[in-house]
Amino acid sequence: THRNATGYVCKDPGMVASFADIASIIKKDANMEGVLVNLQVAPMGTVCLIYPLKNTEDFQPPKYFDNSNSVGHDLITDPTRKFIARETVLTDDVVIAGPLSLRQCPNCDVTVKTVLYVRMAVNAFSQNHVINIDGVYYKKWGFVIALINWAELVRRSDIDERFAMRGLRYQLTRTDRNYNNTTHEFDVTVNILAGEESFELQDGDFVSVRLDTTNNEWNIKVGKNEGFKPLWKNGAIAGTFVVAFVLSFMLMIICIENQTRHDLLREMLPRKALRKIRMGKTCVEKYDVATVFFCDIVGYTTMSAEMKAIQVMKMLNEFYTEVDKIATKHKVCKIQTIGDAYMVTGGVPNRCSGPESALNVALFAIETMELAKNFLTSDGAKVIIRAGINSGPLVAGVVGTKRPQYTVFGDTVNLASRMESTSEKMRIQCSNMTYKLLRDSKANMFEFDRNDEIEVRGKGVIETWFINGIANDNTKPQSSSDNGGDTAEINSDLQLYGYSESP
Repeated sequence: THRNATGYVCKDPGMVASFADIASIIKKDANMEGVLVNLQVAPMGTVCLIYPLKNTEDFQPPKYFDNSNSVGHDLITDPTRKFIARETVLTDDVVIAGPLSLRQCPNCDVTVKTVLYVRMAVNAFSQNHVINIDGVYYKKWGFVIALINWAELVRRSDIDERFAMRGLRYQLTRTDRNYNNTTHEFDVTVNILAGEESFELQDGDFVSVRLDTTNNEWNIKVGKNEGFKPLWKNGAIAGTFVVAFVLSFMLMIICIENQTRHDLLREMLPRKALRKIRMGKTCVEKYDVATVFFCDIVGYTTMSAEMKAIQVMKMLNEFYTEVDKIATKHKVCKIQTIGDAYMVTGGVPNRCSGPESALNVALFAIETMELAKNFLTSDGAKVIIRAGINSGPLVAGVVGTKRPQYTVFGDTVNLASRMESTSEKMRIQCSNMTYKLLRDSKANMFEFDRNDEIEVRGKGVIETWFINGIANDNTKPQSSSDNGGDTAEINSDLQLYGYSESP
């Protein structure tokens, strides 16, 4: 009934910390002390994240609720749990199991007399997330589970006093239908959840309301010894109990929405930056050699003046959505888009060697240029771009707290922007530093055209190159050992451009 619960979710410190934060907020905001005693996450149907693992806050010492034995509990294959677990996979609704009595160990006293398991399946985030039920694969990530102390919920609702004040008798029952693997039939069990143990009234002296759920039904009988004729509809009587279901459903939705919000932040910020921000730390890192790419749309100002705003936005979205795919392919990081400008980095935030960062960005730039040559928007508009690349040291970090943004700073970034602004239509201009890093690349050989020297404010006259594409042959240019040491040459360029070599 148990298996190893060390999947990627259970081992990820960030995910474990996020779950603990979210679950503690849910439990606190629910204002259900003693009622909502436990929250669990079961990826692939196996329980691995539990909050709190040992619940001492909802019980009087020395009693407490220890959930350690639930870690690794396989709800799909456990004979006593698999029917309700499978029903949970097959529906998008909240599924309730119980009531059950919970003990810390087989021979221990009962810790929680009546617990209801409230479960909801979570849809898959990717095609790799599936649950196998009898040979059929369902696109489900797993379950989220809440444990409700039913006896405490009944006590806090004052339901007994409410009925007694009106001279009413009542009985709330739950009928479970569980599949018996031995007899291959459904066993029917009726549990009295609240009210009188014995409810003996003649027909006409009471009303009965039934509420069907996934694998069971709830039934409440309300009556008087002398009989009565109710003036309200049956659904009104069950309203109190529907609230419990709605509350459970809301708890599940909050948990899922918080996870969705966390996933969105992970798309906006690197993982390690996100961890620092959540701990209240300043996120800033220095990179010795990285590569920065800029491009913009030539004639954008004229185009935006002639086109409607919705057409401009549609054009930018269609083009840069395709560019995003190329960035993912070549493992470069999209930093930002401002208007028609697009910026990516290589070697930031995932560190790599200088030649590798330049190689990834150059391959990305070449494919982006090929995309622009053949790209037409849905309105038939053609996009003409120019691009620039520079390599060198820079600083990266997160700016702001209201809407935090991961960005990069330094002369390397400024010079990359100058490479783009002085480039030509449909061409990629790179600095001499990037040229030398690409020339030393072992994976690809690029074709270059030497450009006229340009003057850069604060740097003087510098040499630049145009990247035409990848050479057809596999001839490698002269290696560092043959040309007198390109490493020293690159360090010399760093000093020439005002960069100091990292210690």
